[in-house]
Amino acid sequence: FSKAMKSKLGILILASLGSMAQIKLGLKLAPVVAANRAKNDAQTVENDGSKMKFSVGLIADKTLSDTYFLSSGLIYLPKRVAFRDATGTIEEEYKLQYLQIPATLKLFTNEIAPDLKGFLQIGSALEILVFNEEEDPSYTTVEKFTPIDIPVILGAGVEFRAGINTTIFGGFSYQRGLVNAVNEAAAGAEDLQLRNTIFSIDLGVKF
Repeated sequence: FSKAMKSKLGILILASLGSMAQIKLGLKLAPVVAANRAKNDAQTVENDGSKMKFSVGLIADKTLSDTYFLSSGLIYLPKRVAFRDATGTIEEEYKLQYLQIPATLKLFTNEIAPDLKGFLQIGSALEILVFNEEEDPSYTTVEKFTPIDIPVILGAGVEFRAGINTTIFGGFSYQRGLVNAVNEAAAGAEDLQLRNTIFSIDLGVKF
């Protein structure tokens, strides 16, 4: 290699290392309350409760400035949709499991205590359906589910710097699905709409 090529290669390596240094990887565990919003044209269906589930995944926060971070990752997120009609003659529940790729912006405060900062989080995500199953084989209203969901994500929390390279965080988030989970429904229920809602307690560590 010429000196010019070696110099360019060295600059490229240093730039790559600098970019990597601006990204913090971590693990997240989140108890979630999974619910949904249910409706049809005649307004004869309603949501049938909620359930506690657990989400887990990898996260990556990239530094944009001292107070702004771009947050993404790959997260396993279980959901459920359940509905009933006004007469109580139809009650059905389905399990859904997604892989979520979030794209959110974190806005940090100054230190509110030694090594402790608060943050707000806003953004969206692409969620890919990887599994679905009816709770009972007799549940046949939903014949096919939409393969993706796109939620709005709002959250808040705190981060505590526990060491030179270790940060512990905790917070909560609200995720409101925008896509109708029903792709195909049985005859007579073609107008059924089910959209997911998640309330999450977010706990984790970054390295």
